[in-house]
Amino acid sequence: MPTQKDDDRYEIDPEDRLRRAIVGDWAPEKHLRLQKYVDITRAVRRKFGGNATYIDLYCGPGRARLRKTGEVVEGSALVAATEAIRRRNPYREVIIGDLDPVNVEACETRLSRLRVGNVRAYAGTAEDVAAQILPTLHPTGFNLAFLDPFNLESLPFQVIQTLAQAKSMDLLIHVSIMDLQRNVRALMTSGKLSSFAPGWDKKINSAAANPKLVMAVFEYWRSLLSQLGYLVSDNIERVTGNRNQPLYWLVLASKHDLADKLWGEVSQVEPQGRLLL
Repeated sequence: MPTQKDDDRYEIDPEDRLRRAIVGDWAPEKHLRLQKYVDITRAVRRKFGGNATYIDLYCGPGRARLRKTGEVVEGSALVAATEAIRRRNPYREVIIGDLDPVNVEACETRLSRLRVGNVRAYAGTAEDVAAQILPTLHPTGFNLAFLDPFNLESLPFQVIQTLAQAKSMDLLIHVSIMDLQRNVRALMTSGKLSSFAPGWDKKINSAAANPKLVMAVFEYWRSLLSQLGYLVSDNIERVTGNRNQPLYWLVLASKHDLADKLWGEVSQVEPQGRLLL
């Protein structure tokens, strides 16, 4: 267990002596969308007889301080689990994973204190953890996976392919616009884009201007989700930074059209925050 600040991304929370992250002030906006989706799908969880699982493969330590304002906020796994409890329809299981075992330990401890149900925690890459948990999911249960990687390289498409094998698996995915805009050509030449969007080189003209190239990659990636049997919502939410710079696209994918209807009701936190396709 760490006893001092690890680097500029983490510090020790004086309240519980566990690690907490230091994040941008846009984090609550991301989590508000997650919270609203957990809320509006409470009837879906009830329909599945309580056999519902929340999955967070980039969970972090479960708590964070906003870098600019100093406000302390809960991480995505705690936001989702707490909202489900508040609506009296908790998840049967909460599964968390992170590459950093210290993050996993901190998040697991915080979740366990909330009495959110069965908590399962894994340290490892999202790809490895997805493969481990797939056989353990309830065969007829409802699953929601929240995928919030730091960059595109951390979200190989294999993660989504693995989770998609579950009978019912809604996906809320943050795609880093900033990473794609800044590094799309470097990702192409290094081969890393093939992990995120396999086969892109056969479908996309790499000589296109940068803005068109970014959108082409994003649309191709969405088409890969569709090939897995997902309905990918056209309600693409855009999360922006303190200077209104685009940071993430938030994408909902589900195998049921009801999810798109529900997402349309809750997703738009800011009127100007939706990506027009």
